[in-house]
Amino acid sequence: MMEAPSTLEQRVPAEERHRIERVARFVARDRDGDLAEALLRRLLRITRNGRRWGFLANDHPLHPYYLQQKVSEQCRILRPRHAADR
Repeated sequence: MMEAPSTLEQRVPAEERHRIERVARFVARDRDGDLAEALLRRLLRITRNGRRWGFLANDHPLHPYYLQQKVSEQCRILRPRHAADR
């Protein structure tokens, strides 16, 4: 049975959702995800491209969705494969 999308996910436009999920995956898979995230935030400040990368900022309305996706990806990576098959 498929899970219904979360309320937060429903509010995120498809294009933004794709971008956020890709960045969350990148940060979660990096050996030092905190460093990768810090570099991305610095890039956000330097480029001031808030429209594209604003979700990295703590006060952005889509930041909670980004955090949700990052944690979800980290859990998926850490979960043993055989446990996921049960």
